[in-house]
Order: sequence, then C-alpha cells, then structure tokens
Amino acid sequence: MTFISKTEDFTYKTKHRLHFITITPDVEGFIKATGVKEGSAVIQTHHTTCGVWVNEDEKNLIGIEGDLQRILDRFANPNEEYGHNDIRDTKNPKGKRNTHLCGPDGHGVINECINGHAHAQGMIIPSSISMIIRDGKLLRGKWQQIMLVELDHDRERTVTFLVQGTR
Repeated sequence: MTFISKTEDFTYKTKHRLHFITITPDVEGFIKATGVKEGSAVIQTHHTTCGVWVNEDEKNLIGIEGDLQRILDRFANPNEEYGHNDIRDTKNPKGKRNTHLCGPDGHGVINECINGHAHAQGMIIPSSISMIIRDGKLLRGKWQQIMLVELDHDRERTVTFLVQGTR
C-alpha cells in the first residue's frame, strides 16, 4: 500500500449569478487518474463569492428562480443596501458604486461591482467540501452531485481538487 497526495486546478466559466455547474465527473475523473483506492477528496474554490456544495442537480431546486435562489435572496437580497457596496477609491472618491450586479463598461470590462449580497450568501454555501473515496470511487448517494455555485456574476473560477489516500 502506497500513500499518495495529488492536487490539480480546474477552471470553469460561469454564465450568471447563481449558475450551478455540476463538477462531479471532473472529480471522479481526477480520482481515477490518481489511482487512489481508499482515501478522501477535498474540493475548494479560490473565491469568496463562489462556493461548492453537494446536492441534487434538479432544475426546480437550482434553476433560475428555483428554490435555492429564493432562499439565498431572502437571506441576502441583491437589492438591499450593503456596507461592502460603499467602496471609496480613486475612481470613486465619494463611495457608492454606480453599477449594479456587474454591468460591463463601454469596452465590455466588468469593474468592481455591487456584490455585498454575494459575500453574505457565501456564508451559506461553503468554499470547500470533503468526501470519502472507497474502492477507487467517490462515495456518494444516488442523487448527490458536486456543484460549483456562482454567487456573483459571470466570470472564470478556479477550483482545486486534492485527492489523498492509498493505492
């Protein structure tokens, strides 16, 4: 029996706020490539307004205007006032950003945007999870999927997978 530990970064392009991307096949493929038979997998985002969770990939739960969007928006509504949205800098010396939910400028660039709600919602959706590997496979229930959850706006996101265990 040999103990191994491997990591790899994966990049995903989200399309909108509360975009859910099922990444289970990527995690399972990485586990298979490592050859780990018994151990654990950790999946971690590099971001404060993006998370990972394990749940059912079902449209009424995670789709646009699905259950989770209603729950998250009740907890931290994007239309509320947040101190985080009042940032003063050289381009905005009086504070109060003049964008909402990250609209692009004339060049298509999305600058600093109003996203206090996304940081607050990040308290509910974790930035990392860990799962068990048994007999070379991710141990999960029939409906369980690992999903990347975008809490802010469309952008590129990095997620690191760590697989540790014995071959």
